[in-house]
Amino acid sequence: MKKRKGVKRRKVWKIWVFFILMFVVGFLVLRAQTSETPEKVEIKDQQSESYQYAAIHSPTPQNSVMNSNETEIKKAEPLNGEGITVIGDSVIMGVEPYLKEKLPKITVDGKVGRQMSQAKDVVNELEQQGKLGDHIIIELGTNGPFKKEHLRNLLTSLSEAEKVLVVTTRVPKGWQDTVNSTIKEVVSEFSNTKVVDWYAASEGKGDYFYKDGVHLKPDGSRYYASHLIEALQEK
Repeated sequence: MKKRKGVKRRKVWKIWVFFILMFVVGFLVLRAQTSETPEKVEIKDQQSESYQYAAIHSPTPQNSVMNSNETEIKKAEPLNGEGITVIGDSVIMGVEPYLKEKLPKITVDGKVGRQMSQAKDVVNELEQQGKLGDHIIIELGTNGPFKKEHLRNLLTSLSEAEKVLVVTTRVPKGWQDTVNSTIKEVVSEFSNTKVVDWYAASEGKGDYFYKDGVHLKPDGSRYYASHLIEALQEK
């Protein structure tokens, strides 16, 4: 009898130990699961929201293509001088280095003492040499007046060019106003031709000129070049 009671007590004790261990293990597991601080929980929630926002708002391939095209449209290709021809006298010869600084592929044909009456022959020569572009600048009148017919014939020969610019002159001689008025009158007859009014642009800028009031110092030449480039870019 005593042996049976002892065995029974040991069994009961083992059962109690088992339940106590199960309780302790369960308590520790529950505590570990709830031990995250509010800050950690909040960070995880924010990260989750960020991932969701990125997934919803990330650009689709179509949007990426559109954005790329828009960038290409905004990035208008700059002028490099290709297809641009300038015909002039000694004034343009002084401006030439500053034009080529910005437009390295431009063709400049300048000659000391050149008259408007000689321009048609220059055009023919450049055309034969393959140097006549579809954007043409005429800078003549410094060395004397010319007949309207000379300029009219010249512009008629250039009627298929995309753009022709004729520059007014500033020269302290009696023919200055006659030259400029002739240029404005004849140019108005041609739809592809515009006046670049150097006379107006150089008003009040005497420090840009040498003593002769015609030829330009470096700053003046640079200003002249920028004025021509601006005119080329205008539609």
